[in-house]
Amino acid sequence: MTPLDRREREKHVIKQMADLLRAGAAMLAERCPVCGLPLFRLKSGETICPQHGRVFIVKTESEYRKVSAQGVLEELEKLATRKVGELISKLEKEHSREVIGELREWLNILEQVERLITILDHQKKRSESTSKRT
Repeated sequence: MTPLDRREREKHVIKQMADLLRAGAAMLAERCPVCGLPLFRLKSGETICPQHGRVFIVKTESEYRKVSAQGVLEELEKLATRKVGELISKLEKEHSREVIGELREWLNILEQVERLITILDHQKKRSESTSKRT
């Protein structure tokens, strides 16, 4: 990365931090485990890094496994969505059975990933409501 690229990225991160503060986010004492920047808590309660986006703070090994699974599924969802978009563009240019078959496979993957994310979200909400009662 060139010094110019680095300065541009730093400017962008500083702007993100200022935007977060203007939007009412609170700067936390905790730092991002990846880049070391301060973390911010949004009004929604979500904790984010101005450079990486959402950050999960975990206290137990069980929470770590759930968060890791959620993160992997979200990355897979992004990949599948991108591939579906690429294949649709390709299909507009050529009507190939191979492209249709590949599109069908990626749509199936996307559907399964979204189903798993929904299940994990329901489990998370259920465990949060259980912990609030105790």
